[in-house]
Amino acid sequence: MPSIRRELEQRALRAILENAVENYKQQHTDLLKNPSFRNTILRYAFFKPANAILIAFFIAAFGCLALFILPFLGLPFWLGTVIALLATLVAGGVAEVYFLYRNLKDEKAHAQAIAEMLEPQVQFKPAEIKDKSLGGKVDKALEYWSLIDDTVQKAPKGILRDRLLKTTQEVTHWLQAVYNLAERVDRFRENKVIERDLQTVPTAIENYRAKLALEDNPEVRQQLERTIADKERQLRTLESLQDSMEKADYQLESTISSLGTIYSQLLLVGTKDEEASRLNRLQEEISEQADRLEDLSEAMDEVYMN
Repeated sequence: MPSIRRELEQRALRAILENAVENYKQQHTDLLKNPSFRNTILRYAFFKPANAILIAFFIAAFGCLALFILPFLGLPFWLGTVIALLATLVAGGVAEVYFLYRNLKDEKAHAQAIAEMLEPQVQFKPAEIKDKSLGGKVDKALEYWSLIDDTVQKAPKGILRDRLLKTTQEVTHWLQAVYNLAERVDRFRENKVIERDLQTVPTAIENYRAKLALEDNPEVRQQLERTIADKERQLRTLESLQDSMEKADYQLESTISSLGTIYSQLLLVGTKDEEASRLNRLQEEISEQADRLEDLSEAMDEVYMN
């Protein structure tokens, strides 16, 4: 069972990475104008096994020309070697330039290069979520995602399946958003400093206010007032973060229910093109939910960083 679960997580991670690649390509339509990307593609192409075979072929061709073919023409060995070397360099250079050019135009090569670039940034490790409740929500989302993906894969090829694949991409985006939000909430819940400050800061404010009421020295009073203001600002931030975590927990619960609803509705989709309107509504609902999850994640990060 652990191996099956691990395979499912890896399958989801691959789908998330593919989504990230597609989004990156849509946002960067002029990839080849970027010198860094061109260099990445060329470097990737140069170290391809196919290129190694190409180079080996021309090395072998040089040997055949120099040792077996040109000597039959009665040329001196040194002259035959020079001619073989020049012919191999020219032919090999042209072939290498053509090979690299083809890779520059190859969409698959672009996707693989982008994937290698984005892979360190894409995270999906549900097993590392320590909070059992949050981990359970991610597991449930992963289960629904796999059911939806399996259902779409079984659909007959055609226009409708293409639309269904778009729905799967939206659900994959949703799954990533669920994990990101759950991971953030888990990280904040594990943060002992925040937990401590939520308990100690209100008490500190009360103590400083009590001292302020008894203090007569104007300079000390001014300092106490500044300290109280700082503590109150810290408390507002902590309470805002706590509120965001509560909202995130409720939003995750709502999202899991919506995923179940999406799966049920997907089973009702027929095999005719007129089902497109229902699919469009499903995709819109999924996008809205994913946007809400991402907004919550960003809000929590913003509050945490302030």
